[in-house]
Amino acid sequence: MSNAIDLKFYWAVFKRRLPYFVVIAALISAIGIVVAYTLPPVYQSSARMLVEPQQIPGDLAQSTVPVNPFEQIQIIEQRIMTRANIYDLAERIGLYADQPDLSVGDIVSDMRDRIQFIGFEPDPTVRPDTPGATIIGVAFDAPTPEFANKGANELVSLILDENVRMRTGRANETLEFFKAEVERLQREIEQQSEKISVFKTQNVDSLPDSLVARRAQQQREQERLLTLEREEADLRNQRSTVVWVYQRTGRASVAALSPEEEELQALKSELIQQKAVYASSSPRVRTLETRIRALEKLVSDQRAARSIPDTETGEAGKPMSELDQELAPIDARLKFIADEKASIQKTLDDLDASVQQTPSNEMVLAGMERELDNLQRQYQEAATSLGQAQVGERIEVLSKGQRFSLIEAPSRSSAPVRPKRMLISSAGVVVGLGIAAAVILIWEAFNRSIRRPLDLNGLGIQPIATIPYIRTQRELRWKRGIVFGALALIVVLIPLTLLAVRGFDQPLEELPSGTAPASTDS
Repeated sequence: MSNAIDLKFYWAVFKRRLPYFVVIAALISAIGIVVAYTLPPVYQSSARMLVEPQQIPGDLAQSTVPVNPFEQIQIIEQRIMTRANIYDLAERIGLYADQPDLSVGDIVSDMRDRIQFIGFEPDPTVRPDTPGATIIGVAFDAPTPEFANKGANELVSLILDENVRMRTGRANETLEFFKAEVERLQREIEQQSEKISVFKTQNVDSLPDSLVARRAQQQREQERLLTLEREEADLRNQRSTVVWVYQRTGRASVAALSPEEEELQALKSELIQQKAVYASSSPRVRTLETRIRALEKLVSDQRAARSIPDTETGEAGKPMSELDQELAPIDARLKFIADEKASIQKTLDDLDASVQQTPSNEMVLAGMERELDNLQRQYQEAATSLGQAQVGERIEVLSKGQRFSLIEAPSRSSAPVRPKRMLISSAGVVVGLGIAAAVILIWEAFNRSIRRPLDLNGLGIQPIATIPYIRTQRELRWKRGIVFGALALIVVLIPLTLLAVRGFDQPLEELPSGTAPASTDS
């Protein structure tokens, strides 16, 4: 038994199955060709936009919206592709005016399929590794050139408007933010300054800036207290001496008497001498006694004038003794020194308390002043940023910042971009041939009937001779009729059916897998 492939047998089998191969291949090819030429045309209109850099040099004035163009177009795309915007765009274009039964969801889904963001393209005038201009594009697909052009123009308007709105909106938001920040910091600075002022007022005697003066005052008061203590000691010694002298001599001091008192003492001495010589009735003695009585009255009046006043009535009290007269100024001075010492001691106590309170006040005040300095620094930074934000907002309002500009407006296309009819037709033919060949191969693979002597050898039977099957003319005509009829059915009926479906129902590409009722959602 030979293992060689029997090409003659397989060729005979192929010729015998050729009608089926032709019918299947023709059927698939016809479907592909008919679909290719019955699909509705899709026209596309596109536009190109340039990302222009800031018009004013950045070292002179900087925009406050340094948004990357890649980020900008992504944000704009997401905003445009929202459900509400897409539906509004479809309403403005009027693409579905003749299909009132379409739901909002179907319209939005179909519109999203028709919109295409081409993306970023490098500037072709520079080398690939050299930075150049950034170009973006957008395209819109529609069943007619008019709808495609109108949709592309609407998309361009939306992109440019959204770009301007996004940049000016960010500039305005930045400006408003820094305005609010400056006002907030200004209020906080005023509040903090008020807190510091109140704290200083409440602790005016124990602030760190007066510590040196208070220490100097404390030293002066201590020196003054020491002087008073020395003076007090001297006065007490003087008082003790006066008392001691008075107790032993009867006189408080050897101080000079008044002229009247001296004259009185002289007259008394003279009277004693005259009595020793003359009798008591002597005119000289009587004259001296009369003068002495007059002087005693005068001295008594003088002493009464120097007497201690009554504290209750304010009238003169008992005459001051010589001791009291001598001790009175000393006691008055001692009383003054005692009062002064008490006042100085109170001042020293207050100064000591304020000095001890100063470190804690200094810490609190330093913290409050640090917070004030921090707020002032933030305020200066916010004020500087506010100035920059005002310049940046002005730049964006005047369209002097980075922007999208249209460099190629949408044009009305003369030829559809889809479908690729020749490509679909060729693919249909190729697929038809492949399916037909696969059907024949599978058919023959499962065919176990005896068709050649080799099949009998496998059963242990050795044939003597083989006689081929001879078809009659009637059988040949019947077979050819079936093949040609099937071909005619394929060539005529299938295109007519598809055309009828397209003409009287809806386009083939719009045939839904399951028709859903119209929705009113938005």
